[in-house]
Order: sequence, then structure tokens, then C-alpha cells
Amino acid sequence: MNHSIILPFLVFFPMLGGIIGYIIGRKNKNARDYWAMLVTLLTFGASLLLIGKEEAFQEAGICGLGLLFAGGGLQVILAVLTGAIWFITAIYSKEYFQQDRNRNRYYLFMLLTEGATMGIFLSADFFTTFIFFEIMSFTSFVMVMHDETKEAMRAAHTYLAVAVLGGLVTLMGLFMLYQKTGTLQMDLLQQFMAQQTDKSAFY
Repeated sequence: MNHSIILPFLVFFPMLGGIIGYIIGRKNKNARDYWAMLVTLLTFGASLLLIGKEEAFQEAGICGLGLLFAGGGLQVILAVLTGAIWFITAIYSKEYFQQDRNRNRYYLFMLLTEGATMGIFLSADFFTTFIFFEIMSFTSFVMVMHDETKEAMRAAHTYLAVAVLGGLVTLMGLFMLYQKTGTLQMDLLQQFMAQQTDKSAFY
């Protein structure tokens, strides 16, 4: 297993960048806008470093099962696409939201959502996927309600209710899966299913 520093960078650097950008934005709005562009550009550039490689990273002990990331194949494609989309979004946001309120909050949660999305796409087990999907649900909720109109607030509350309900059902399913197989790692689950298929074919 190649213990990559690129994978945690792709997940946590945008989140840290969002917090730093929020602090910058309280002093200088233009500097914050360009900082967001820089963060998304560096994240996109880091995602390109995964092309043609098989990377992995594990941080044990977090929430019991730890966090496990992997970069290879489809995961790399999704990471590169995510990096490119957020970079383009950061460029476009400067002009598009020029007259909007709460731009500082927007950039903070835009970058938090990028990190969470990277965490979903680069996860190598369903526990990590669940953790970052829940983070993404709450950070993107703030973006849905950005305009704070009655319609936007209604849509955001509906979105959050569906996300919470879906998260609870997913968590129940993960408990059941872990009890049955003893793992939530995707590669080990594939091996488990292959063994069950072989046993069924034998009988």
C-alpha cells in the first residue's frame, strides 16, 4: 500500500482553505476571491498527480473504524472532474456573486463542500463514504439556502430532511453490513461476496 499524502491533501486542504478564506474575507473581499481560486487551482493540480497511479491513505482510530482513502481508476477520474468543476466555479463566482450578500459564507461552504466531495469519491470503505457524505449534506445545505428567500429556505429544509433521513437509513444498513461481513472496506467486501458466490456454486 502506497501511503499517499496527495489523498488527504485533496480532502482536507480545501476545507482548511475555506476557513482561511473566511478569515481573509473579513479583511479583504478581493483577496478572498483570489484565495478561493488559488485553493481550487492547487486542489485541481494535485488531483492531476493521481493520474496513472494507485494511491492509498489510512488514518486509524477516527470514530472507531478510521478513515481510508484510495486513488485509482474511476476514483482518479472523479477527483480530477471535481477539482476542475470547483476551479471553474471559483472563477465564475467572483463576477456572478458580486452583488450578493453573504459571499464570505458562500466561499467558506463552497470549499468545505469540495473537500467533502473529494472525501466521498476517494473513500475506500463505506464508513469513510458515509462520514463525508454527511459532511457534504450539511455544507451544501448552506449553499442551497444562500439567497435566504422563502423558496430557497423551503428547498434547503426539504433537502436537509431528506439528507438526514437518508443518512439514518444508510447508517443502519452499514451496521447490518458490518455485522454480517466484519468489514466495510470495498475490496474486502468484494472478496467476501466472491467467497459467498463460490460457496453457492459448490452447493
